[in-house]
Amino acid sequence: MSSETESIEFDKTFDKILSALTPASSDTTGAAHELIEPIEWLKQCLVYNVPHGKRNRGLACVQTYRIIAEQRGVEPSDGDMELARILGWTVEILQAFFLIVDDMMDQSVTRRGQSCWYKLPYVGLMSCNDSIMVDQHMYRVLRLYFSDKPYYQKIVDLYHEISRCTGFGQCMDTASNPPDKRPQFELFSQRRYDTIVKYKTSLYSFVLPVRLAMYMSGIDLESEHKYAEDILLKIGHLFQVQDDYLDCFGDPDVIGKIGTDIEEGKCCWPIVQAFRVCNRDQRATLEANYGLKDGDSVAKVKDIYRGLGVKEMFADEEERYYKEICVAIEG
Repeated sequence: MSSETESIEFDKTFDKILSALTPASSDTTGAAHELIEPIEWLKQCLVYNVPHGKRNRGLACVQTYRIIAEQRGVEPSDGDMELARILGWTVEILQAFFLIVDDMMDQSVTRRGQSCWYKLPYVGLMSCNDSIMVDQHMYRVLRLYFSDKPYYQKIVDLYHEISRCTGFGQCMDTASNPPDKRPQFELFSQRRYDTIVKYKTSLYSFVLPVRLAMYMSGIDLESEHKYAEDILLKIGHLFQVQDDYLDCFGDPDVIGKIGTDIEEGKCCWPIVQAFRVCNRDQRATLEANYGLKDGDSVAKVKDIYRGLGVKEMFADEEERYYKEICVAIEG
């Protein structure tokens, strides 16, 4: 199946999940009928927040399951592929939960080309409870479709562990750049950056989808999951370094967005590298201008980046991680 066809089939599955989670009033009885108002609200929240991203995480789960089957010389049934898509959508629902919370904490204005959920005039702080409902209905999907599967408890446990770790990553990231305060530059170290990337991004974006597909495929040896996780953490790190670099130096017409990490004072890869090699005067200039929503300040930061050779550092880092990933895969 082509990637385009797989993407189309994946989108169809979301409608199926949405119908199961938010039945129409004519299809509800008892407690479900009593809750028709919050169920309708939940539907609005899911439709607004879940299906509008690139869906890379969910599709990675589906594609991994298909690849494992093909390597075994097995053609997965339509039913099995549909379960893989449902499992993939649980990753996307988890992602929506994280983003709703992240946008509130960062006081962001837009997400995926539309207003952040909490910024809608009829939502506001209701989004705090909405994030909980989204998270819990991800587990509802798992129970509805996988509770009779031998790997059910393993994927539930994995979700709990990944969510716990992502919370730690979010905590460290926010503490580095707290709302309504200047960035905490003394915390912008390589070690902290690496830890934030691992816990806030790599685990749920790269490790989770693949390990879910492995469990669904009957691969449950701890050693095999550890081997996959080690490689996926490297891929996740490389992805975030590339994303941070492009946020600063990428062409908006190519990458599809205008970078704002400097204005927002993010603890990202370029500033960490700059702090690692700059002199006292350069650091003073960086600290005075980083995290300000001002075009001249952004330009000063980028000028120092160029002078310090951050672009060349990125090329070296990208090549080094690519080689490490290739060696790990071959090993």
